[in-house]
Amino acid sequence: MQHFSETRNQEEFQNKLQAAMEEQGLDSLILTTPQNVYYATGYLSPFMYNGSNPAGTDIAVVNRTGKVHLVVGQFSQGGAEEQTKGTVEIIGYPTWIFIEDYINPNEKKKDVQPDAYKTYRLAADAARQYRDGGKVGIEAGHIPYDKYLFLQDYLGTENLVDASGLMIKVRSIKTPWEIDILRCSAQIAEKMMNYVMERTETGMTEADLNKMWHQSAWEFTGGHEIVYAYQAHTPGTGFWASAISRERPLEDGDIVRLDGGINLYGYLSDLGRTYAVGNKVAPERQAIFDTLLAARDAGIARMVPGTRLCDVFHTVMKVCVEGALPQYVRGHCGHSISLGPTEEFPMLSPDNETVLKPGMVFCFETPYYSTKYNSYNLEDTLVITENGHELFTNTNRSLFVK
Repeated sequence: MQHFSETRNQEEFQNKLQAAMEEQGLDSLILTTPQNVYYATGYLSPFMYNGSNPAGTDIAVVNRTGKVHLVVGQFSQGGAEEQTKGTVEIIGYPTWIFIEDYINPNEKKKDVQPDAYKTYRLAADAARQYRDGGKVGIEAGHIPYDKYLFLQDYLGTENLVDASGLMIKVRSIKTPWEIDILRCSAQIAEKMMNYVMERTETGMTEADLNKMWHQSAWEFTGGHEIVYAYQAHTPGTGFWASAISRERPLEDGDIVRLDGGINLYGYLSDLGRTYAVGNKVAPERQAIFDTLLAARDAGIARMVPGTRLCDVFHTVMKVCVEGALPQYVRGHCGHSISLGPTEEFPMLSPDNETVLKPGMVFCFETPYYSTKYNSYNLEDTLVITENGHELFTNTNRSLFVK
């Protein structure tokens, strides 16, 4: 399997960000969410998946010219240097931990915990050194209120601009490297789903499915660059999310929904598969599957450059309500995907007039949930190309998979 850490081109990401900044008149960007720190620097922080660490534990500063700056604690600095390979300017700061490599003979006492303002101060200084009084983009919805007040005081309220929309726009068009890693991540998840589907038997429980799922993730990747596998599978009558695997054994005629993927070097896959257990299925369940499949096909056929996302959505809804699902209502039928942490904008939703462009990657889905008829999700990943789209994955077209 390709090692994506060896082929990422930092200059490509830096140039995309700096071009967007110039277009919006920004001198600097201060990025505080782990996903955008990774996007800007290539540093996959261990704090990216630790919700107890506040935004700003690591910070990326992108100035309109020059290398990106990465503010990171000394306990993580070695990993940051290893991953970024000299392509960014690293600003390390001491923590409460003693590290022999960073001995400071003048340091006689350490803070009990890191000064949370220190990272913001270092980041703001990197922006001010580029241009004092410049316009600085921030992730306004992802900065603690007290740190926002600090930035207002330190940089000037009139100089702060919410750059959340800029980051959504920049990240919505993938680089060729991102397309390759998203394709690989999706196709590994598809192999995992096929593996589980082909081995599902009556009498198994959700725990059995989850065990096969997670074991197959490491089997198919060899453990290389996989961060984690995740799932939201719903077998049989239980459509709701559950942190604890359900104990109900699968019965002949049950419908199983597999949903999830892996995180491969920071990039997510998100697929859905639906299949029957045993050798029979109720006609009502077959009709639901057939309608969702027809809606999926009709929607994907419209995933070409120039189509509005809302038009794709309404195509899907029309097929559903005219088929076996007259009361079917959803908020969207798919979403962009990359670093997460969850579904990303733009979404295939009823009022989204965003136009499809080459380089956009979407997870396209037609789900349905019911205790009576069980759970379904037909979800595949595709990239918009110059002349249409490329499907990375292809759902099973029958409820019976073996």
